[in-house]
Amino acid sequence: NAMNEGGLTEFNTQMSKLLNKNNIQFIGEPKLDGLAVELVYENGLFIHGSTRGDGFKGEDITQNLKTITAMPLAIRTDKRKAPTLLEVRGEVFITTSGFQQLNAAREKEGEAIFANPRNAAAGSLRQLDSAITAKRPLTIYCYESGEISGESFDTHLDFLNALKEWGLPVNPEVCAIDSTSDMINFHTNLEARKHKLPYEI
Repeated sequence: NAMNEGGLTEFNTQMSKLLNKNNIQFIGEPKLDGLAVELVYENGLFIHGSTRGDGFKGEDITQNLKTITAMPLAIRTDKRKAPTLLEVRGEVFITTSGFQQLNAAREKEGEAIFANPRNAAAGSLRQLDSAITAKRPLTIYCYESGEISGESFDTHLDFLNALKEWGLPVNPEVCAIDSTSDMINFHTNLEARKHKLPYEI
């Protein structure tokens, strides 16, 4: 929750003290403006998906998630074997261009337009009819692990690289950060480009 350079420096200092380690690797990544979801794969196959809900219980949106073409129903295993259990957290969103096209089509049909891409993504995933969800331009980036069995990782970056090998989409902006100055540079660079990104952050 750092709001300035001093806050970042203090955070980095406190982490170094708590972990008794000077060289901590952080991961820089844009915070997408979408809907947080959890995907569950067993032996390489997608079996369940839900919203984050209250952190303990979310809505079952398995069938709607299956309509997202960017999300594999089966993990790729040509580079790395599938774990017996893989829980992955991700963000479902609609790109800026996809949102514009969706609203243009709705307006043409005389339907109410969506206020923003986040509301459109959330509403699409909560449809009772997955055929309607399938018509919406939803996509996903995965960013965090839940429970994993049959595989382990030394770093978060190792985990993200494994996701890519398994065919799960990861934001291309992700990068390793090794110092407070790198954090600030990442933030400044991303802020300067935020309106040119193909999605809202």
